[in-house]
Amino acid sequence: MRALIFGLVVIINFIIQASLFSYIEIFQVHPNTALLIVVAYAMLRGDVEGAIIGFTTGLMIDIVFGGLLGFYALIYAVAGFLCGKPFKDFIRENYLLPIVLTIASALVVESLHFGAFYALQGNTDFMRQLQERIIPATIYTNLFTLPVYFLVYRLNAKLEKHGY
Repeated sequence: MRALIFGLVVIINFIIQASLFSYIEIFQVHPNTALLIVVAYAMLRGDVEGAIIGFTTGLMIDIVFGGLLGFYALIYAVAGFLCGKPFKDFIRENYLLPIVLTIASALVVESLHFGAFYALQGNTDFMRQLQERIIPATIYTNLFTLPVYFLVYRLNAKLEKHGY
């Protein structure tokens, strides 16, 4: 039941991200709410479940938005695993930790995106990409951290209350 519900959350997120958030563009970047769901879920459920939802979410990104098949699946699976590894037993009402982990995850994901899609094509100006894409994308994504974390937290609490 948990897998079905969070699968629907991921699908709904993709619909919103592909439609609504494609029109909400600041500095030519969009918020990455898929990464927020992976980080929040991993923190609440642990490394293995975080890696599973990360892989699934990343694979959907690879399929829906194109690119290298398996690239985002691998990155998001690792992000889900690392964000869930030491933080499963943290105080869940601590809202600073999701912010810190989202900043770190977004910086890594955006930097790897630069490496795979720009540097390999000869665009090696990392400092320019850092200023124009990586940092703005990280900040913009982080604006949505607390609302997304709160929604995932509440949904997880309801599922745990009902034994799922």
